[in-house]
Amino acid sequence: MKENLPPQINMHFGNRKSKAVLITSLNSGYFEKVRDLYWEHPAATGEVIRVYRPNHEGYRQSEKQMHNRMAWADMWLLISTDVLVTNSWSTFAYVAQALGGLKPWILYKPENQTTPDPPCRGAMSMEHCFHAPPFYDRMERKGIESGKLFPHVRHWEDMSWALKLVDHTEL
Repeated sequence: MKENLPPQINMHFGNRKSKAVLITSLNSGYFEKVRDLYWEHPAATGEVIRVYRPNHEGYRQSEKQMHNRMAWADMWLLISTDVLVTNSWSTFAYVAQALGGLKPWILYKPENQTTPDPPCRGAMSMEHCFHAPPFYDRMERKGIESGKLFPHVRHWEDMSWALKLVDHTEL
């Protein structure tokens, strides 16, 4: 140890906090990039970041009961998170935000393989979205702007035609 071989370690972890990052994507690329990022570079806050991916199947296998059980377990793990970051149209995210009472951060889709700036934004509410709301008023026989019918209904952050419930006093 006199020559610093092997390098010394810090035995004083009293002030050092750790955070866990849970990635439930079937695509291993997301997990590998985030894991490698924190493996190669410490967090600016000094926190120790650990990255986990419980499911390593690689592709959807809905016809298999075990796959469905693992997917359900992944959703339940997401429910217990402090912060939820999701992509649009994610069934896993809908379940997690509804059952966990979470307001997710929604990742914007890359355009021309370029990450948008900012890359995500906070959701208006914890409610998931209604992808196919009615657009036609049969009584009036004309199209309607369903996102403006009630103060507690807004167009969804990701899809302009979709709707979600919001607390209009928070907007």
